[in-house]
Amino acid sequence: MKNIDVSERIAKVIARGSKYSRRDAEKLILDGRVKIDDQIILQPNINVTSSNNIKLDDKSINFKQELLLYKYYKPRGVLVTHHDPENRKTIFHDLPRQFEKMISVGRLDYDSEGLLLLTNNGDIKRTMELPNNNWKRTYRARVHGRIQDDLVQKLRKGLRVHKMQYKPIIATIDSSSNSYTWLTMTLTEGKNREIRNIFEAFDMVVTRLIRISYGPYKLNKLNKSEVEKIKYISIEK
Repeated sequence: MKNIDVSERIAKVIARGSKYSRRDAEKLILDGRVKIDDQIILQPNINVTSSNNIKLDDKSINFKQELLLYKYYKPRGVLVTHHDPENRKTIFHDLPRQFEKMISVGRLDYDSEGLLLLTNNGDIKRTMELPNNNWKRTYRARVHGRIQDDLVQKLRKGLRVHKMQYKPIIATIDSSSNSYTWLTMTLTEGKNREIRNIFEAFDMVVTRLIRISYGPYKLNKLNKSEVEKIKYISIEK
């Protein structure tokens, strides 16, 4: 029996072997940045097989590439980026060298810590970040000062802060004193600096923020800067 050389759409192959999603890959093709067998292509509706030589910006793309997914405890004081113009420390200074081509699923700001997912597949990254999947992100937050129950109720209803509408956040107070309050907060949007911006609107400062889960993935007992390989959980509906 002959082996069948399976074909796949070129954008899917690029997404599997790079940091780009399929949608991004289609734009790269239209921009003339993709070659098949040393010929520039300008149409994304092309199928390729493992026998084709595929290049993006003159760098080879493997037709078949194992999907890799890791969870990582991002420490405070590092940026989630490959390059920083101000030469600040990034996660790729903290991670082992083998992870230098990985891409992050979502982000955590410089002063935040906790669970960050890393993958080698741009299409999976985009799928896991899509807002309509409604994946919950759970954080532990330490806020300066004492938080009253009425603020917790406001969070549950959703808030509009500085012309930005935030969806409801489920918050529970874990411990409280006159100096600070620890909360567990679950949200589905994960907008830029969402938790910090909300508390700043009430003249309160978040002094520590730890992400403990992202969708079905949990931080559990992972220590700072540790990495653990995990299985991809399909979110096809």
